[in-house]
Amino acid sequence: MPEVAAGRKGNRAEERITGVSIAVNAALTGLKLGVGLWGKSSALVADAAHSLSDFATDFAVLAGVHFARKPQDEDHRYGHGKYETLATVAIGLVLAWGALEIGWHALGGILRAVSGEGTAGGPSVWVFWTAVASVAAKGWLYHATMATARATGSTALVANAWHHRSDAWSSVAVAGGVGASVFFGEQWAVLDPVAALFVSVLLGRVAWQLLREQLGALTDRSLAPSLCEEILGMARGVEGVSDPHKLRTRMVGRYPVIDLHIRLPADMPLERAHRVATELERRYLARFGAETLVTLHLEPEKAKMPSVK
Repeated sequence: MPEVAAGRKGNRAEERITGVSIAVNAALTGLKLGVGLWGKSSALVADAAHSLSDFATDFAVLAGVHFARKPQDEDHRYGHGKYETLATVAIGLVLAWGALEIGWHALGGILRAVSGEGTAGGPSVWVFWTAVASVAAKGWLYHATMATARATGSTALVANAWHHRSDAWSSVAVAGGVGASVFFGEQWAVLDPVAALFVSVLLGRVAWQLLREQLGALTDRSLAPSLCEEILGMARGVEGVSDPHKLRTRMVGRYPVIDLHIRLPADMPLERAHRVATELERRYLARFGAETLVTLHLEPEKAKMPSVK
């Protein structure tokens, strides 16, 4: 369940950390590509493509956050939260495509190395140190982005943070594969494309996790059973409310939609019934966020049938 968004300050924080991410990814993409080509490392070139995909998805995050924070209007009565979901899906698709591309080229490199082709020279030691620098930079960026995501409740930032972490993992793989070749001899040069293949597997795993979660939101999947039970329990805890039923839930961006039927005493005055419903709504907003969309349908309690003696 996403954390409650932090309003305008949260929006500024999201834009600020994404701006930092754009600058870091632009620098890393150029550095990795240049050193990878000069240093004869297919793994580092693949890692540069990963950083380039990070650079591209940063703009998807900015666009998603920008449109998601627009208020409700005549065309979007439930708000614009799903624009952020779409941005997250875009990040997942970019990751999946990158995984396939890197994996394909890595398999080709492994086959060439096994057959004795393309192993001469081996990667440069600068490839190793560039990968180490990337691990440090993307590790920091992951933690900074995830901290902002938790503070603002942004699913797009969570996805982008994992994109940063997958880039850090890929750089670890590059450093390991290239380091073996550099420090133990060219006979280990095959580990460079092996490292690139490992990168592709990591990318594919992260992409699948992101897409599975966000496609569930796009198809109006209900909240987790534990959260649904909590919603029903909160209704039972309000004085006068009985038999909460016909609960329907879904997510619009980072905020849930709660649609619930409740029963109240048949002789309860309308004004009192309104106060009871307002109190329950207040509790849902306090628990799930101020922009949670709550619809309560009030029904009279069923009359108790007299017992037959």
